[in-house]
Amino acid sequence: MKTSQQVKEDMLARFYEKTQTQIETGSVVDLFTSVLAEVAEDIYQEIDNNRTPHIWSSLEEQQLDDTGTMLNLPRKVGELDANYRYRLMNWTLSNEASNLTAVNDALLLPVWASNIEFRPKVRGCGTAVCYVIPKEYTTAYINNALLEAQSIVERVASPSLYVEYIVPRILGVKLQVYMISETGDVSAIKSNIESKVLEYVNDIPPYAYLQVGQINRIGILEDKVDYFNVMSVIINGETVTDTAILQNIDTKFLYDEIIWTGSD
Repeated sequence: MKTSQQVKEDMLARFYEKTQTQIETGSVVDLFTSVLAEVAEDIYQEIDNNRTPHIWSSLEEQQLDDTGTMLNLPRKVGELDANYRYRLMNWTLSNEASNLTAVNDALLLPVWASNIEFRPKVRGCGTAVCYVIPKEYTTAYINNALLEAQSIVERVASPSLYVEYIVPRILGVKLQVYMISETGDVSAIKSNIESKVLEYVNDIPPYAYLQVGQINRIGILEDKVDYFNVMSVIINGETVTDTAILQNIDTKFLYDEIIWTGSD
């Protein structure tokens, strides 16, 4: 922003350029130029203030009240500008915690878990349950996933909230499959299909379905498979007749094995 001195020097230089006349210091014209320069500086300041209205340090009185109205953070009775300005500057930090949106946002993209689901009021008011699905069901992954979830939740949730951290119960998924391959390497085909089915089953997130049709597609699309059909699905030792089985939040599907019939 230009100062009054810079404005005055610019005016004198332009006047000399046009008239080849030097204005004497202390003359009436010189004093008049100084007044115009000071007015111009005020104009520049006002333009600059309106150009950067987001600069919190420049807000005061009604400007602060207007900003507080926009952020749904009104001024407290008798609150001074300095304190109110501080609260407005930190309103995002004040609102990033102790609400469901903030907690769920913080739990996105964990390192040790494939999914962390936060459920408030499961055991009553002031309680919550955090369902933690580790990326691998090994002791190291489970422990690290639980510690990771606890660290995140404690940072953003209310300190008075009682949170229970639960690793969903494993449900083994066993498939009975009839497959025919007339010209392929049956052992290699089975190995490829098992690898793809394992990845599909183990990656099913909460509230999604294990689709028998998807497993059939995996088998049918395998090279040199002439016929492929999932005859039955056995989950945790029980045969399930549904073609779509819901992955609940408190359980986790994990691939067990495929029982093959048909081609040897």
